[in-house]
Amino acid sequence: AQVYICEGYVITHKFDQMSKQRPVLEVVSMFNDLCLLIKEKRTPQYLLAIYEELIEVFDTDFSILARLLPNIDAVSPQPNNTIHKIDSENEIDLQIIYSTLRRFMGVVSSKSHPVMIFFDDLQWCHDSALTLIENIFFDINRSGCVLFIGGYRSNQAGEDDIILSLIGRLSSSGVPTTNLSLEGLDQQDLNTMVSDAMCIFPRVCEPLSAIVYQKTKGNPFFVIEFLKSIVDGSLLEYSFEQKIWVWDEYGISSMDVTGNVLYFLSSTISGLPETAQLALKVTACFGGKINQSVVGYLSTNPTYSNIQSGLDHAVVEGFVIKVGDSDFKFVHNKIRDVAYSLIPDSEKNQYHYNIGMSLYPMAKESNTDTIIFFITDQINHGIEDSLVQGSKLRLDIAGLNEMAGVRARDRSDYMIARSYFNIASLLLPTDHWKSHYEQSQRLFFLLGNVTYSCGDVTNAQDILRAILGECHCIDDKLPAYFLLVTILNASGEHIDAYTTCREVLSQLYETIPHSLEPKQTTQMLTATSKMIKSLSYTELLEMKEMDKKLGTILGFYSLMATVAIFAKPEVFAFLACRQVHLTMKHGISKWSILGFVQYAAATICSNKTSTDIQGASRVAKVAMSCFKERFHSAEQLANVYFVYFGMVAFYTEPLQSAAEMLRQGFDMGMSVGCRSSALLNGIQHIKLSLIGGEKLDALLDQVDYYLELADLYEHELGKTYLSTFRGTISLLIDKGESTSSKTNSNNAPTGNSTKSSTMSETMYFHRAVQAFWLGHTERCQHFVGKALRLSFVTERLSNIMITFIHGLISFQMLKRRDTTKLRTVPKNAITSLKTAALHSQWNFQNKVHLLEAEYFSLNGNHEEANASYAAAIASSRSSKFVHEQGLACEYAGFHYKKIGDHGSAWDFFNQAKQCYAEWGSQMKVDCITTILESLQS
Repeated sequence: AQVYICEGYVITHKFDQMSKQRPVLEVVSMFNDLCLLIKEKRTPQYLLAIYEELIEVFDTDFSILARLLPNIDAVSPQPNNTIHKIDSENEIDLQIIYSTLRRFMGVVSSKSHPVMIFFDDLQWCHDSALTLIENIFFDINRSGCVLFIGGYRSNQAGEDDIILSLIGRLSSSGVPTTNLSLEGLDQQDLNTMVSDAMCIFPRVCEPLSAIVYQKTKGNPFFVIEFLKSIVDGSLLEYSFEQKIWVWDEYGISSMDVTGNVLYFLSSTISGLPETAQLALKVTACFGGKINQSVVGYLSTNPTYSNIQSGLDHAVVEGFVIKVGDSDFKFVHNKIRDVAYSLIPDSEKNQYHYNIGMSLYPMAKESNTDTIIFFITDQINHGIEDSLVQGSKLRLDIAGLNEMAGVRARDRSDYMIARSYFNIASLLLPTDHWKSHYEQSQRLFFLLGNVTYSCGDVTNAQDILRAILGECHCIDDKLPAYFLLVTILNASGEHIDAYTTCREVLSQLYETIPHSLEPKQTTQMLTATSKMIKSLSYTELLEMKEMDKKLGTILGFYSLMATVAIFAKPEVFAFLACRQVHLTMKHGISKWSILGFVQYAAATICSNKTSTDIQGASRVAKVAMSCFKERFHSAEQLANVYFVYFGMVAFYTEPLQSAAEMLRQGFDMGMSVGCRSSALLNGIQHIKLSLIGGEKLDALLDQVDYYLELADLYEHELGKTYLSTFRGTISLLIDKGESTSSKTNSNNAPTGNSTKSSTMSETMYFHRAVQAFWLGHTERCQHFVGKALRLSFVTERLSNIMITFIHGLISFQMLKRRDTTKLRTVPKNAITSLKTAALHSQWNFQNKVHLLEAEYFSLNGNHEEANASYAAAIASSRSSKFVHEQGLACEYAGFHYKKIGDHGSAWDFFNQAKQCYAEWGSQMKVDCITTILESLQS
């Protein structure tokens, strides 16, 4: 009541024994009901404000929210006409549900409108429901204002129970928690209760209360039922003659209650009319409650024709209550247990099956919604004992399980969907690939898809390969091939993924060269640039739609180009250009946008002229604008973000902004179940954040989060790259002394990961970066040389950063040995960085100033050096590159120390120390501290 008074919302749910079979559906439906509650309690103006904030928070992910919570239309100013198209082909896994509901709660709950969530009987809920609660409280500031109350039976929760673990984790995370233990009534309180009920003095009823306590152990429900039973047995009755309650103390003491009060409940229910007993047994088969529509349909079956009157009688007797207009619900779980126990164990499966088959015709109706799960579950209970009537019925029930699986998948409950699809597959005849080809093809692809969504990569691959072995033609195999290549690439099997793509495209009459010479790549990019030089937003928006077959080919080209980044980067440009050519000739598809962006990335990575780079960047931006207007695929947008913000935008956007968009790309990918594209965005997010000077402790937490997911989904590519980044971050913080111990050994990449040239580039890049910050000049030079020889075909930003580092260490090396060859290195570095700065002063101008400052200092031009150091520091500060601001201050300190200005050197070293501390690099702070101490002495 207090929550309602303060304009809040209360949502409740009671779990039952059937809840573990529906781990997500019940919980999500509760949040779906919250949308209706918000509409009921708030004004149109407030609903509009909520809707606008949801649009802002979710952006392109709003379709995921709308799919997860269909009642979100209730807060929309355009109900039933959501402006975001919902793509039901995309999948939502548990992580997406957690993330979506956390963001949703962050918007709809606040101190002025708090939300109270009450889950009862948690001991029967699935682990995922508790994980959902934990995720809502993951960031209490983002989660608005939420109070969670959970009830569970302590005698069914052991010391290692997940409920107790959840309480411990919430408490250790800083979430205020309170534990209340509700034990049975003690003897004195029970005596007070009996005294009040019978309106007699406590001392008078003490003998009766003592017996009741002995029989019930103070359980309030048992106490009430026990008192009812002794009243019904005339052992406790009201004496009108004496005007007082009297009882048979000896008779009550002699009662056999070996099974607690359950014995009396069983006796009482057994004494009910057969119609009421039947109604209670049927209701017990559905868990804690039964839907009115199910009752109505069962009533049409002669076996259950009197179920409605039986339930009405049970309501009168106090065993069941009516909840609204839709459900009948047991008043207590113990009553459900007793009712269910009336069905002999040997007959339970058959009993469930008979109920399910009675409801089976109902499953074919379009408005069955979640009822289909109850129907299918009832039939599946007794399927082994009862399903012997023939192949036609087996196929029908296989179809029912497939239908239930699709509904569960659409509601993001992949574990349950997988269970339904598995049962459906087992019900097919042994020759199903011959006798029921289309059903087999459809069902097994669904099974493979949800198996992958459950994180079972190995079994998913086995299912997909089985499909490929059975399908008759390439067109039927394409969906399985596409998913298989995605899994292979994510698993680090880049060469297999690339080869599979190549084979598929060959069967679709496309010719892919084995390799390309740099000259051929240049010619192709030049020809493509001329073709789309004047391409406009309007032209793309109005371009005709590509036919479905060509769209499929384009999709494989896009996927192959992504794989080529890791497996065969030298053909990346060809694959990108081929997509552009197909689009310009045959029309646009959702894959075309990615093709244009991949072309822009290929142009930039090929070190083309400034004009070419500007033109390619323009085309990429035009394509992305068209995509948001014409297409609504969050999965594709995640792929587009990975390429554009990871490989193109460093020339057009501040690194920090590009990194943030990559983080959003990760969220988008996760929100549609595309974990591969999500983690690719995650890899690039960490890379750009590291280069952009993100605070190291926050970056470490983020990379650990990504690693956790990569491990969960067996994403070997993500584990390999992210583990490498983590090593660098850990070293920068404290040389790995404390931070490296946090690494989970399970996150280490397996030996099956394919070592690609791109991975080699990355390894050399990181070793060079690590050696640079440690001050190991010779070691840095060694790895810089190895990295540059690999040329960074698809890693232009890495190439620029390596060139910058190469230029800086060359000044140190020139102090030891001055050679003509070595002197060309800093000059080339300055030229290269100036070219980059023409495109983005924000990202590269500070580096130009620092290289020039070192050049002037080396050559004794002190005034120019002083000015350039000051410019490098100011430019780094302006661009928010705190690490490079610290680096410029450190180098300025060495410069002033060299020219004998120790006061200025002291100041600059102190500034460097402050910058490194802000960055979070204790390793560099310690290094500068040592320098200051030596300077002071």
